[in-house]
Amino acid sequence: MILLKILKMKSFSRIYLTGFMGSGKSTLGALLAEKLGHVFVDLDSLVEKVFGMQIPEVFECHGEDAFRAAEAEALRRTFTQKRVVVAVGGGALAAEKLMTDALQNGLVVYLSASEATLVTRLRLSSSGRPLLKSGLHIRELLELREPIYRRAHVVLPVDNLSINQALHALDLAIHSVQSADARATID
Repeated sequence: MILLKILKMKSFSRIYLTGFMGSGKSTLGALLAEKLGHVFVDLDSLVEKVFGMQIPEVFECHGEDAFRAAEAEALRRTFTQKRVVVAVGGGALAAEKLMTDALQNGLVVYLSASEATLVTRLRLSSSGRPLLKSGLHIRELLELREPIYRRAHVVLPVDNLSINQALHALDLAIHSVQSADARATID
């Protein structure tokens, strides 16, 4: 079931995809942007450009605080862009202030996935995940982040959905929010 919340906006020039690492933000974001004719922005890629290195190296050389500061600045820069879909790193909108800012500047969609789904997806991922390497576990991070993620305008469960099914559900949710201006659920 997709949860849609009351919104005052009718048009969404900026769409922010949030959720835990492995939830599909980058994959779905790129596909959604193409479908809508928007520009796709991956915040992790922007941060990598700032530091000139990949995220695991940023954590190792500069630490999580420097990474989060660069990530927050990259997010704030998107608030002035138009017709953009932004894949937001799993920890960025887990900060209350940044979630509030994103909610005020665009449509925020939480791609919700169970711990089991995330474990499976992250095991298949070939890229390093610094927070998981640091000893934090998926369950602990989910428990910390879930209450903030759930503040999103749209909560889209992605468990057991193919990429195409998730893209269709995401597109349906966005169009439903645009036309409804009411709290609703879609099964």
